[in-house]
Amino acid sequence: MAEAFPLADRPRLRPVEIFPVNDAGQRMLVLRDPSDPSIRPIVVSDGAAQVLMLLDGQRNLPELTTALTLRGSMIGPTQLRSFLERLDQAGFLEGARAEKYGSERVARFRAAPVRQAVHAAGAYPAGATELARMLAKGYLDAVGPGELPRPRQPGTPTPRAIIAPHVDLHRGAPTYSWAYKEVAEAEPAELYVVLGTCHTPVKGHFAATKKPYDTPLGAVPSDAAFLDRLGRACGFDLFEGEFSHAGEHSIEFQAVYLRSLGVAGEGAAPMAPILCDSLHGMVPPRGTPREVPLVARFVDALLETLASERRRVTLVAAVDLAHVGTRFGDAWRVDAAHMQDINVADHELLRLALQPDADAYYAHVMRDDDARRICGFTPIYVLTALMQAQQRRGDLLRYTQWVDTDGSSSVTFASAIYR
Repeated sequence: MAEAFPLADRPRLRPVEIFPVNDAGQRMLVLRDPSDPSIRPIVVSDGAAQVLMLLDGQRNLPELTTALTLRGSMIGPTQLRSFLERLDQAGFLEGARAEKYGSERVARFRAAPVRQAVHAAGAYPAGATELARMLAKGYLDAVGPGELPRPRQPGTPTPRAIIAPHVDLHRGAPTYSWAYKEVAEAEPAELYVVLGTCHTPVKGHFAATKKPYDTPLGAVPSDAAFLDRLGRACGFDLFEGEFSHAGEHSIEFQAVYLRSLGVAGEGAAPMAPILCDSLHGMVPPRGTPREVPLVARFVDALLETLASERRRVTLVAAVDLAHVGTRFGDAWRVDAAHMQDINVADHELLRLALQPDADAYYAHVMRDDDARRICGFTPIYVLTALMQAQQRRGDLLRYTQWVDTDGSSSVTFASAIYR
């Protein structure tokens, strides 16, 4: 018999992504759990937005029905209960069912020998041959480098760091290619420290995993010894939020590229995969991230651990930049004028990061309270602080603006290198 889960008395929506789609000319809403791609998204009518915005855990069913009636909705109590039960069964409401789903996901992740390639067959092909073909097309694309990586030239210095996108490869492969062509043609690193954006809250703010990252091309091992040394230097539990790696895509996409080049994986270098939570809400007004003890400890610990390394190390910031348009909550649709403003602002951000000036970079993002929703806020800050301490300047390789065909959104991203 299936386990029974009564509907919560005061339903609360879990942290989920909600975005509009056009289905045969009809506007619909998609609900997706960004923490776990194994949870199937659901599609609901545009009118369901009135219900979703009321699911804050403060109202019972009669109160929800009344609130909807006052807003002119025709949803009655029976229809409302049915909709809430659908949300609950999908795992999108807080409560016993979602807790059980969550516990099962954590247990599966902990038991797995590798961090599985959960975004294969979605964000990029699951087959090795098809994936290799896609990556090659990215290098050859008109907005890519225009050629495949050349054979490694002995004596070409290992990059100190790169900035690469974390957008899906269908949209971003040509831009990724600029950074990874530099990696391919240089002396290979013996360790890749990958700082990835996490799109969901992270326990402990910075979270590493010792699990190998699997890809369709083979796994990339994690350097457990390096991460243990870093964790001791941090003075906090660097693995408390390890489960955040289970569904997050930002580092997975870098593992795909590193493995494809043969510079990481079996017989080559390992990674040190570290996810970073947002700086929002951590820094005091008119302050800097260095004033936050947790952030300062992490940056200093990473500097210290890198300084003790005798191996060649390349840092990778897996980041996107602006997320704008109605899909992301703006009142305006994307047009040429808006995108020109975004272009200017993004290039100023990149100039400060590559200069590098960590405090100026942070001030730039916060001057309008991160109105562009920079989806690499923390990893770029950490990388900029590290490169500033090491007195390494960077060079922009490629900047890209991807605009949705319906004008509802734009995502921007870039590739850069610190030599």
